[in-house]
Amino acid sequence: MITSVLRQGLRTRGNEPAVLCHTGFQGRGCVYFDWLRLGVRDRIVDLDTRPMGEPVRVRGVGGRGEAEEVGLLAVVAASLTDLRRSLTTAVHLPPAVHLVAVVADMPGHQGPLLPAPPGINEWHGLQELRLRRTGKSGWVCELFFPGGTDTASALETVLHGTGGRRRGPRPVPLGGLHGPEGALWRSGDASASGVSATGPVPLRRVTPVVDLVVRTHDGGPPPDWEDEAVPCLDLETTAAGSWERLTRSGNGHHGSGHHTWRPGEGAPPRVREADPAELVAPIDERVINPCGFARKSGGPMGDLTVHDQHAVIRDGNKVLAVIPENGTVTDLDIGRARYLRGVRVDWSGHSGPAAAVRAVASLAAAGVPTVSGPVPAWASALGHPLADLLTAAGEEALRDPLLREEHSIRLRRAALRTHGQLTRWRSLARRAGVPLPPDPLVSVVMCTRRPEMVGFALAQIARQRHVRFEVVLTLHGFSADLPEVSSAVAEFTATGARVIVHEAPADQVFGAVLNDAVDRASGPIIAKWDDDDWYGPEHLADLMLARTYSGADLVGSSTDYVYLQELDLTAWRSYHSELPSPHVAGGTILTDRSVLEEVGGFRPLPRAIDSQLLLAVRRVGGRIYRAHGLCYMLRRVAEGHTWNEDPGYFVRKSTKQWSGWRPSALMEGVPEPLGRPGGVTEYTGGHR
Repeated sequence: MITSVLRQGLRTRGNEPAVLCHTGFQGRGCVYFDWLRLGVRDRIVDLDTRPMGEPVRVRGVGGRGEAEEVGLLAVVAASLTDLRRSLTTAVHLPPAVHLVAVVADMPGHQGPLLPAPPGINEWHGLQELRLRRTGKSGWVCELFFPGGTDTASALETVLHGTGGRRRGPRPVPLGGLHGPEGALWRSGDASASGVSATGPVPLRRVTPVVDLVVRTHDGGPPPDWEDEAVPCLDLETTAAGSWERLTRSGNGHHGSGHHTWRPGEGAPPRVREADPAELVAPIDERVINPCGFARKSGGPMGDLTVHDQHAVIRDGNKVLAVIPENGTVTDLDIGRARYLRGVRVDWSGHSGPAAAVRAVASLAAAGVPTVSGPVPAWASALGHPLADLLTAAGEEALRDPLLREEHSIRLRRAALRTHGQLTRWRSLARRAGVPLPPDPLVSVVMCTRRPEMVGFALAQIARQRHVRFEVVLTLHGFSADLPEVSSAVAEFTATGARVIVHEAPADQVFGAVLNDAVDRASGPIIAKWDDDDWYGPEHLADLMLARTYSGADLVGSSTDYVYLQELDLTAWRSYHSELPSPHVAGGTILTDRSVLEEVGGFRPLPRAIDSQLLLAVRRVGGRIYRAHGLCYMLRRVAEGHTWNEDPGYFVRKSTKQWSGWRPSALMEGVPEPLGRPGGVTEYTGGHR
C-alpha cells in the first residue's frame, strides 16, 4: 500500500521534483522506496541523520524565478514517535503540492492520522484529503494543495488531529537548534527553528525567533557564538558519548565538553557543571507515556539487553524491539512490551551512557515495570529518584498486580519529571539564565455542606506537592465564623497556601454554587475536590502529568478504591486506567477553565453534576482521559450520596477486599484534620 501510494504520487506530480523522507528505520534505509523510479531532481532524505540548521535544497526549487514548492513530499515514519520527531526537522523542508504522511505501524490506543484543520482560511487552498489504513495498524494521509502548502505546518495539523484536539503545553522557552540529533531535543515542535552554527538568530520583525539555542556536536570544538541577544548551550550527541569513542579518547566520563555562556562575554567560559540529566536528550512525553498501561501481572519478564550488537527488548529468544544507538524507544516498542510483567535492565547492552539512560528512562516514563541490579555510576544521569526505584522492587513483587502498578506509577513520575521534554527545556533555560513563566496555577474548587469536614478536606489539599495550587472553599449554607471552620482555614493559610472562602446560600442549587466557585478562581486549571474522600499527596501532580501527556480536555482518576464505612471494609476494583474513557471519578475532575466555558459550565442541577459535565465535554467533541486511581479513595456511607448504589454493589464489583481502611501505599497514610487534632468522630454523608 505505502509503495503504491508513493508510486502513484510520482506519476501524477508532473515535471515537478519530489522529496521522499524517511525516519525511524535505523540506518537501513526505507524499504518502501526500493522499487520507485526517481527523476534526476528527486531527493531521498534520511531525517534521522539530517542536522538542524541546514535547509533541504532541491534543484530548481526556491531560487529566483523558480517554483517555490515541490510536486510531491512524503514523510514515511516507522512509528508515531518518529513522525513527531520529524516535525522538528520539517521546518527545513520545502513547501509541497502533494503531501504524504505515513506511519507504518501504530499501537492500538493511538488514533488515525486524521488532520485537525488550522485557523480560519488557512486551508482554503486544500483541494483533496485522503486517509487510508495500511496493513493492520498503519495509516497514510494525503493532502493536495494546488498552490502548495508549508510542509511543517501541514504535518503539525496531522499530528494534532492524531493526539486529540487539545494541543497541550509546549516546551518553553522558544528553542533554536543546530547540529546532528537536534530534533531529539525538541520533538514534535514546529515552532522550533533551525539556526546557523555561529548565529546570529534570525529576526521576526524586530525580535529573535527563539530565546535559547541548543547546538549539538559530536565532540569537536564548536565555533564561537556570535549572537549577543540569545544565549547558546553546546551539548554532545549520544554518538559522541558512545563507549567506542570514550574508550578511544581515554575519557570514561560522559558529559565533558558541554558549555554554556551568555553573549557579549567574549570566549565562552566554563560555568557550573550541569545536572547530568541535562546532558541527555529528553523524552517526548506525548508519545512515550503510560497510555495503554496493562494491569495484567501474569506475563513473562522481559530484558533490556544486547543481541547481535544492538540493544533490544527481548522476551526469551523473541526480540520485541531493537533500540537505535541514540537510545530512542518508540510508542510502537512500548506497545509490543505491554504484555510483559516487567523488564530487567542489563547495563552492559548499550552503545553508551546517554543511550542507556534514554532507553531506561523511556521504559520508566511509559510505566513499564522496570527493575535492575545496582545502577552503575556512569548512569548517574538517570537521577537519584529513578535509579533508586529501579532497585527497590524485585521480580517477584511484580506478580502482585497492586505492587506492580504502584511500582509503575512511581517510575513514570520520576522519569517524566526528570527526563520529559517540558522539564528538560525549563532546566536548560534556568542554566542559561533565560526567564521562564511560572508553572500553571491549579484552582482547587471544593463545596461542602458540612463544617465538621472542612479541616479534613483542607488537610488533604495542604499536603499536595509538585504543583502550584490555590483553594476556593465554598461553604454551602453555613458561616465561615464557625470555630471548626475558622480554625481549619487559619491553619491551612499558615502553610502558605492561598484560600478564597465563599459563603453560598443554603437554598442555592449545587451546580450554580460550583459555577460561582469557579468564577472566584484565578487559575487557568480547575480541579474539583470532594470534602469526604481521601487523596494522596501527588493526586494533583499525577493529574497534571496526565493532562500533559494525554492531550485530553478533561482528566480524572478511576474509582479503584472504595471505603464502605457501614461495613468498615475497603474494596479494590481492578478498573482499566490510563486510557480515554467517558467516565472518571467526579471528585477527581481536572480541566481547563476554557473547557468549562466551552460547555457552559456546570448545569444548575441539585445532583448528577459530574456526569452531566462529562457528557457535555463529549458532546462538544472533547476528549476525556482516565488516569490511575491509586491516589484516590471514595468514601461510601449509608445515605447522602447522589450515586445511589448500596454497599453490595461495590462488594460484588470488587477484585479484592480488606477489613478496615486499607489504601494504596501511594496514599501515604492520611493527615490529621486541620483544626481538629482529635480527628473526625462523626460522619453523616453529603452531596456529591
